[in-house]
This record gives sequence, structure tokens and C-alpha cells, in this order.
Amino acid sequence: MTHEDVDRLAEGIVRLRAEILRRRSRAGELPGAELTTPQALALRTIVRGGPLRMGALADALGVSVATASRTVDALAARGLVRRESDPADARAVRVCATAQGKRDYAARRHRFVRALESLMEELSEHERRQLAESLETLNSLFGGGEAAARRRAG
Repeated sequence: MTHEDVDRLAEGIVRLRAEILRRRSRAGELPGAELTTPQALALRTIVRGGPLRMGALADALGVSVATASRTVDALAARGLVRRESDPADARAVRVCATAQGKRDYAARRHRFVRALESLMEELSEHERRQLAESLETLNSLFGGGEAAARRRAG
């Protein structure tokens, strides 16, 4: 792969992110009501991974424990997560999603899937498969666990 190919890929990723943000804005979502990307990723990780200790959350997000803690503070202020004692170790604290956090995550996920379905209608079946395979490849390159596990499983 040439430097130009890598540059083209990088530019494509940046343009994709900008287009997602532009479409979200055009759809009337209020920026103030939206979570930051780290907050959204943390909420997703907590909802899908169950209650997590702060260190485990930090590892999953690839950030320091202090950064994960600040992110959790912001989510807790919105009522989306709460800290609770770890039943396995009373000295430890774990983070779990509240009912509101689970509903918020489900609503965000639903909006995203609907928008993606709309975009995918413009592609042929072959193009959709290519896109899905390319995204799985990118995810495994960046260390994404789910796609990498599927590839290892065969």
C-alpha cells in the first residue's frame, strides 16, 4: 500500500465522521443533549459489558482510570450510570447503567441503526457486504475485540 493509499484511507475516515456529524445535526438532534464520543463509548461499554470496575472500564476504553472516572462522573450527572459497591470486594467500586442509561443507549442505537439502514438502501447487496467486511477488517486492525474474535473463530 502506498503513502497515497494510506492518505486516501485517512481522508475517507475523516470525511465519514464529518458526514455522520452533519447528518445528525441536520436530523435535528440537539448538540447539548448529545453525549461526547468518549461518554457514548463508555455508556455502550457499561450497558453491554454489565457492571464494570473502573480499571476494567478504563482498559476497555483505552484510557487512564482518572479519565474513565471523569467520564463516569459526567454520565452519572445525567443519571445514565451509577457507582456501587462491588459485592466481590467491598473496597472496590463498580459502574453500572441505570434504567435511564439503558433506555438512552437503546434510543441512540436505534437512531443510528435507522440512519444506517437508510444509507445502505443506496448500495447494492455486493457493496453492503464489501462495506461490512471492510469495517470488520478496520475494527480488527484497531484492536476491536468482537470482529477479531469472529475472525479467529473462523
